[in-house]
Amino acid sequence: MHESEGIGLAAPQIGVSLQMAVVDLRKVAKRPSTMELAGKAVDWRLHMPLFFCNPVLTLTRRREDADEGCLSFPGVSGDVRRSLRIQMDYLDLQGKSNTLTAGGLLARALQHEVDHLLGILFIDRMSAEIRRSIAPALAEILQNHPMPKGAR
Repeated sequence: MHESEGIGLAAPQIGVSLQMAVVDLRKVAKRPSTMELAGKAVDWRLHMPLFFCNPVLTLTRRREDADEGCLSFPGVSGDVRRSLRIQMDYLDLQGKSNTLTAGGLLARALQHEVDHLLGILFIDRMSAEIRRSIAPALAEILQNHPMPKGAR
């Protein structure tokens, strides 16, 4: 994840069938984030990398489009509409229940990784127009990295 300059990775992306993911925003300076734990504002940097299991998201209605990419689709990016703030109930690596509220890039990254756990890709959330514009890049990825038989 770090070698590819990614900020998140979900277990299914590496072939592990678990509801587990990690987000680490420490190397991102230009896209701010906020985080609250148990209703109290905290410095999100102190909680990175953030590993989470069995997450359940509660989304807010306020949304925005912003550029997003994915380690599973190298070189492909486009606008994706996401909630500006989210709440996530999850288990940490010790099995302890936690609730966090996130805004900014952290909210977007958590939504992206939880989508992976649900079998949803960021390209599934793009507008039809954006998907058409990235179709050649997706075709090239598929040509260079064909899917195993039965995976389609």
